Amino acid sequence: MTETPEQPTKTTESIELLLSSVALGTELHFESGLCGAWSIQAKQPEKVGFHVLSQGECWFGVTGNEHSKQRLQAGDVVFVNQGVSHFLSQHALPTDMDLQQLAQHCIAEHDQQGIVCYELQDQGESNQLVFQLLPPWLVVPAGQQTEQLAQLLQMVRTETQQRKPGYRTVLQRLSEILAVQLLRQVIQTTHHSPGLFAALQDRALAPVVAAILANPGHDWSVEAMAEQAHLSVSAFAERCVKTTALSPKKLLDAIRLQRAKYLLRSSTLAVESIAWAIGYQSVTAFGRFFKRYLGCTAQAFREQR
Repeated sequence: MTETPEQPTKTTESIELLLSSVALGTELHFESGLCGAWSIQAKQPEKVGFHVLSQGECWFGVTGNEHSKQRLQAGDVVFVNQGVSHFLSQHALPTDMDLQQLAQHCIAEHDQQGIVCYELQDQGESNQLVFQLLPPWLVVPAGQQTEQLAQLLQMVRTETQQRKPGYRTVLQRLSEILAVQLLRQVIQTTHHSPGLFAALQDRALAPVVAAILANPGHDWSVEAMAEQAHLSVSAFAERCVKTTALSPKKLLDAIRLQRAKYLLRSSTLAVESIAWAIGYQSVTAFGRFFKRYLGCTAQAFREQR
């Protein structure tokens, strides 16, 4: 039986805390009907974003990660974290084309595809911490969406297809609630430790999470973690369990596991390098740690879509 860093009892509460605390200023970045051989490449984007395929089919992929390539269908949505270079393209092998070129290239009477791109505006350090705990990217197919998310995306698709006066204003107004629904599904789909989000809401534990994320390879003893929280060891351990349902060791494991997952999906670093980066001097020990929590090897996780 696969072990998990925490019990699921706090999942709903933790997600609610996260979504109520993150500033989700969302902006309609790009919207267009597309035709012919088109391609969008985002190179290390500064902001978190998500793309809605409103019409047709296309390819999505993360630059340098062959396993990430997926064929998208109308109604699919893609979450992409900050700094993750990626592409959307008519073909699996994209060409380099900026948004201005794309808009000029794709003016046609009969669009074959449609894309709507949103960006989450940076609202400060708390957002940065939250997004470090989310995956580098995630495709949410139309058939796997929650009812609420699917309904919102259908509204987006209808607006882009009908293009009635004011449709771009409607797309902008839909953006924030769409972002909330998408983040909710991203967390529920991918996160094995929602207690991390509860820790971010606690004034004593948030600095601990931030310090470990900044240097996961450090030799983090319970004493060192308690020092970051400005608490005694016993008070820190008690607060940790009460707030997150995790012991200090499990909290450390959860943060390191999240960082390892992120690096496996978003980089081409060797597994050995990732092991070192999160504090494991042995690939074997890292392998045991990873499999204990996720039930598969690090390489197998990297190759999953």
